[in-house]
Amino acid sequence: MQYQAILFDLDDTLYDLRSYWRGRLYEVFDDVVARYPHLERDHLVQQAIREKVYIERLPTFLRSQHIDDEQLIATAHERFRRDWFARLVLNDDAPTTLMALRPSYKLGLITNGPSATQRPKIAQFGLADYLDLLIVSEEVGVAKPDPAIFQLALAELAVPPERALYVGDSLEFDLPGAAAAGMPFIWINPRNEPFHDDLPRPLAEIKRLTELLPLLQ
Repeated sequence: MQYQAILFDLDDTLYDLRSYWRGRLYEVFDDVVARYPHLERDHLVQQAIREKVYIERLPTFLRSQHIDDEQLIATAHERFRRDWFARLVLNDDAPTTLMALRPSYKLGLITNGPSATQRPKIAQFGLADYLDLLIVSEEVGVAKPDPAIFQLALAELAVPPERALYVGDSLEFDLPGAAAAGMPFIWINPRNEPFHDDLPRPLAEIKRLTELLPLLQ
């Protein structure tokens, strides 16, 4: 199959959100466990990840752990939010992969989330220099796994679904949405997570973005 377009997810596809998020939580909880030594930092980090505690949810999470020092909560919150976007970096192979693909394919991004979080990432990474299309779910009123957001991207690029690949990490949002839109899916799975047999099979599974290049030759 000769593909005309390749579309990407953002979080945990073009950069490693989970590792970054985990590292920032460890930083923040240093002061917390110093003040509350009965708490375990590893447990706090694991619990925060399970509960999807990002910037705005941190104060509520800390109070749920019976932390009652409001000054400490405010300080931790400020430390967590400070330079959040400025310290993000693309995966080391993302720029070279995108530049290698750009001459031969239309390239785009479909990311779930609010503009307030996704647009600063896009700007920090300079993705407008690599990609022809940038779609943020809040801005178009539909989100993955709804196939409508994929169909919107395909219409913008004027490419039929069978001629476009979608590359993403999420078996919950990326794979079912792409499949419903009729797009072949490549699963990026650097952590060797198990596949769910009740899902449509991806076209391929890769660990790094550079593995796309030989697949397309």
